[in-house]
Amino acid sequence: MTKSEQQRITGTCLCGAVSFEVASAFDKLFLCSCDQCRQITGSAFASNLFVGAEGFDWLTGTAEIVRYQVPARDISKSFCRVCGSGVPWASSDGTKMIVPAGILREPAQVAERIRIFASEQPKWASDLEHVPTHAKFPRAAES
Repeated sequence: MTKSEQQRITGTCLCGAVSFEVASAFDKLFLCSCDQCRQITGSAFASNLFVGAEGFDWLTGTAEIVRYQVPARDISKSFCRVCGSGVPWASSDGTKMIVPAGILREPAQVAERIRIFASEQPKWASDLEHVPTHAKFPRAAES
């Protein structure tokens, strides 16, 4: 299947300054709880999709992208300088694009989902499937 025949989906940063188009079928989704990924995302884990670089195209805003490389590690954070949203970046060898899963505008197909560095997950993030869920902010408790 050629690039033009593949189903494509889009993604943007929060403010819309940076946008891209990517093949909707991803090789892997890594949910990483290592110390660096938690710090770089401010969350319990980073959720990054991996796709071949040939399946990815920037549409707008590449001049608005800033990249931070963690010293002595193959960990990066690319973000929009306008709104601070994480945006995709290329692997160190340039063969893959790493796409923060939360910035996609349409559903993606993922071949393999993997949790890594689970031993570094903070205690407050364990057993999340047992935490009550709400469609919106919950109503304030009545006094």
